[in-house]
Order: sequence, then C-alpha cells, then structure tokens
Amino acid sequence: MIKIEIDDIEYPDILRKIHNPPKRLYMQGNIKLLEKPAIAIIGSRKCTKYGEQITKKFAKELSLYGLTVISGLAEGIDSFSHIATLDVNGNTIAILPSGFKNIFPKSNKQLYEEILNRNGLIISEYEEKEEASSNKFLERNRIVSGLSIGILVVEGGYRSGTSVTASLAKNEGKKIFCIPSSLENKKGITPNKLIKEGAFLVTEPEDIIKEYPELNLKKQESIENFIKDEYKEVYSVLENEIHIDEIIKKVNLSLSQINYQLMMLEIEDKIISLPGNYYIKK
Repeated sequence: MIKIEIDDIEYPDILRKIHNPPKRLYMQGNIKLLEKPAIAIIGSRKCTKYGEQITKKFAKELSLYGLTVISGLAEGIDSFSHIATLDVNGNTIAILPSGFKNIFPKSNKQLYEEILNRNGLIISEYEEKEEASSNKFLERNRIVSGLSIGILVVEGGYRSGTSVTASLAKNEGKKIFCIPSSLENKKGITPNKLIKEGAFLVTEPEDIIKEYPELNLKKQESIENFIKDEYKEVYSVLENEIHIDEIIKKVNLSLSQINYQLMMLEIEDKIISLPGNYYIKK
C-alpha cells in the first residue's frame, strides 16, 4: 500500500483543485495511471440490461482510445465499467468507500483483486479497517469526479448518488455526457434531466472523444478482433476467472468442443489456464 499526502508531489493536481480534496490517499496497484487522462463512468447499482450493455460498449471503446476508466467498484454500472475495461486490457481505477480490508460490496472482492492483477489501481482515503457507510459513498463520489476529465452518466434514479456525482462534476467545470433513456425507465431520470440542463447527449463513444481534440486520442485494435470466429463463443464468457463447469453451462457446445477451443486459445496466447480447471482472458 502507498500513502500520498496532499502536499506530496505525487498527489494528482486534478484532484487537488476540487473543493475539499482528500488530505491523503491510500493506493494499491499502478499509480502511474494517475498521470493519464481518465473518464468516469457512473450509474445505478440496480441497472437495466440496456444499461449494462451500453456501459460495456462505452467502457471498452473509450479504453481502446487510451482513456483510463474510473468508477466506484459498486454493483451494477460501476462493476460493468471495470469488467469491460479489463476485457480489452484497458486501464481502470476503482475508488473505494472503505478501507482495503473491508472491500464494499464484499461480492466485488474478486473484481478488486482482478483489477490489481491486471495492472489497475485501487484508491481509498480511509484507513485499512474503515467500513463503508452512507456518508463515505458521497465522499467517494467527489474523488471519482475529481480525478476525471469528464463523466459519462449511463443510468440513475431520482436524487441518486449518480446525480450527486454529476452535480459535483458540473460545479468543477467537467464535461458531463449522458446516455438518453426511455421516459418509462425510472433509472433514466437522472441522465434525461441532465441532458435537459445542458449535458452532452451521446449515442456513441466518438461523441465523447471529439470533445477532447487536444488529447489526440487514437483508437487501438481490440484483442477480440483477433480472435477467430470459431473460438469467440468460448472466449466471450471468460470475462472473469471461470471454472470449466461454468463454461459448459454458458455455451451450447460439447465438452470436447469446449476443450478444443480452450486449448487453441491458450496456444494462441489469448487466455491463461489456471490451477483447478479455471480459465481467464490474458
């Protein structure tokens, strides 16, 4: 664990400029990510399937343009942002509302470890044993906004944590991008309201990229584009470390076909075989 005080040279300038910046940061992982431009992706913990799909699409594409994806390691939109970024070997930063020994939610402990294993960064302003609480979620949100050059709002209900983060970003002069949503979707209240108030309505990742011409962002090829079509069905389910039995449940293939695809993907250096019949994307 690394501790950085607000007066240290390593403390990110972009965060130091916000109202009430954290006096210190505790970090695990690749601190060099603080030197790269980052976009925050935020939204509802109980998101819709549409919200999940859009989040994954934008997180992957923005990562391929070289942007670091920041989110809060919560369930729903946050988790999908981190996972999709890792899927394309992108850079992601997770901001905790707790200390490192009390990961919240506990169900995301594996994702926390995966981010560290894949050269990502975890940040908290709390001592290791601090537990999450309602006020800490709001405090966490100011760091999510503060470290980003802009935020993408996917979904969020009325008076949600998402709306608070968007308000913080607006006050800091950050660009706010929103995915438009159906008027019948209660999770679409926040992004639709923000669009009415002047936020950028976006329908594709390039709508965000063109707002930062000074960064000269160029899109990289995704590793998924180099996966042969006949192996993509198995490759697509390896979002996290997964056991062979789970792969069998998720794909409509025989065991021999699955084993063959796994073998070929490993030979082609696209996946890693782990002890105990577990597999993961490289």
